[in-house]
Amino acid sequence: MVLAGVVAILIVVIKNPPPPAGEKTSPGGDLVKPGTKMAFAPHQDQVLGLAQQFVLTAVRRDNTEDSWEMVCPEMKQGFTRDTWAKGEIPVVPYPAHFAKWHLAYAYTTEIDLQVALYARPNKKLHPVVFDLTLHPCGTAGNRWLVSSFIPTPSASGDFGSSDEKSRFNPLGIGTRSTLFQPKRASGFWLAIPLGITLGMLLIALGIVGVRSYRGRKAYNDYVRARQLPTR
Repeated sequence: MVLAGVVAILIVVIKNPPPPAGEKTSPGGDLVKPGTKMAFAPHQDQVLGLAQQFVLTAVRRDNTEDSWEMVCPEMKQGFTRDTWAKGEIPVVPYPAHFAKWHLAYAYTTEIDLQVALYARPNKKLHPVVFDLTLHPCGTAGNRWLVSSFIPTPSASGDFGSSDEKSRFNPLGIGTRSTLFQPKRASGFWLAIPLGITLGMLLIALGIVGVRSYRGRKAYNDYVRARQLPTR
């Protein structure tokens, strides 16, 4: 029965493999391809600048009306500029204090960033990772705009964790923000435990050496004392 179950699962997985990164399915189940891959570097400044201001305004609900021009038309369907300015928007709020980003994929018709947001320690909130998707739906001066912003569960089922820090790059959030990256420890403080460890190792080697010398000396004295005089 177990073997049959495993075979059935393998048949389903092989028959219906998950879509590759960047590909989505339509409501009818058809695969929607986002386009051809492209280099992200030429668009990085514009995309990250937009992401920074979007977090500052829409996500933090600070001058929310400024984010009206940062999103694609499909996100604004059913909303007026006045209701959007009041914060009644399809964007999950989060009191972000600093942020990091990770490029999921970049296509000619779609870019996806995974954005990790961290609140102040006194907020006692877990970091949350969001999928920030952008489409080229803007004008020539502002080509890439936000088309969706949704929380992404981690492998454990939780929405982000402090372990996510290791795979994200710093995301500067503009001059109007207090968001920052944690300071790195000075090399001087890293040298202190290393010096203590080396000192303890030298002391241990010294103790072993003294005891070895005393033991060898005592043994030689014993041998000389038991040695009979020669005739």
